[in-house]
Amino acid sequence: MHIEMLPGTTNVVRFPVERRARPTLGLLREIAPDLREVLSIAEAFGLETPAPDLRDRVDAATAEYILNQFGGVGGPPAGALAALLDPVVARAITACRAAHDAAAEAQQAPRNAWPAGQERVEALALRMVSLFIEALVAAEEAEGVARAVGLARRGEPWTPRDLRADEAALFGEAACRAG
Repeated sequence: MHIEMLPGTTNVVRFPVERRARPTLGLLREIAPDLREVLSIAEAFGLETPAPDLRDRVDAATAEYILNQFGGVGGPPAGALAALLDPVVARAITACRAAHDAAAEAQQAPRNAWPAGQERVEALALRMVSLFIEALVAAEEAEGVARAVGLARRGEPWTPRDLRADEAALFGEAACRAG
């Protein structure tokens, strides 16, 4: 178990709410690994990284599935959309938790390296990186499914993701034209 102190304190332990919270997309976004960090660590270890367009491919595949299964009158039922999204989000959160647990274990390993040996430390580090890659893949897949499901819930037609439009929505139109 990893004990995390609250910032600025020496005697207040942070309770890991994400361990008990219901799996939601918001929780996933809080605990998902940072894409840039995972890619740089994977490169340092010489491991294969996920495809850069993974989220977009999952988004398109999910939208096609929704159209094929529920393209008729009235659109997809809310329960069917939840049944598509909820298991993917839950799996991604489980993967993120496993990666964070492996990171905590890998951080403790050098302190206990003498009895365990350097090979164990290296094996734990490699396991941690592999789990972070798996968590990143699961989080990207969940985000892709979430986009397609969100569009279906709102009754909007699916279109490929437009990064410029996303950027404009996030930072404002003026900032996008300046850049």
